[in-house]
Amino acid sequence: MTRALGISEAEWESLYKRLEKPLYNIAYRYLWSSEEAQDILHDAFMELWARRNLLIASTAERYAWITVLNLSRKRRRWNRTKYFLRGDDSLASLPATGAPEADAARLQQHAFLHAAIERLPEKLRSVLLLVEFSEMSYESISEMLSIPPGTVGSRRNLALKQLQAELQDKQSP
Repeated sequence: MTRALGISEAEWESLYKRLEKPLYNIAYRYLWSSEEAQDILHDAFMELWARRNLLIASTAERYAWITVLNLSRKRRRWNRTKYFLRGDDSLASLPATGAPEADAARLQQHAFLHAAIERLPEKLRSVLLLVEFSEMSYESISEMLSIPPGTVGSRRNLALKQLQAELQDKQSP
């Protein structure tokens, strides 16, 4: 059985409308920057559009997820290199709410969460972010990452345990 190649403009638009928010959420959690997450989303869908004649409609969604993950990982590596070379501070770009105490607490929480997720090994971070933000089943995630569904669950649980342990350590005096 052969599958027809190519997705139509309507299928591409439907894919964008359905996946825009979950893909943005994944990219944001990798990069912690709204602008960069938007760039990743844009680049991913431009790549999908450029390859539309080679895609199979039934696997286009999986291709979109993999593309966003790969672009986010690549941008993240590049950002780490820039940070190392220039010492850029990504938290300085968070918008202020107008209440100095609340802003300081929010910045501190954001920094802690960001750092805790950053410390997760890549295999745990990928699974955690996909499970929490993609609305995909464990089976779909396992197919995308080429791991068994049980491994998806165990990696998610391990990631959550590591984050909880860090949270408890942070709250201890």
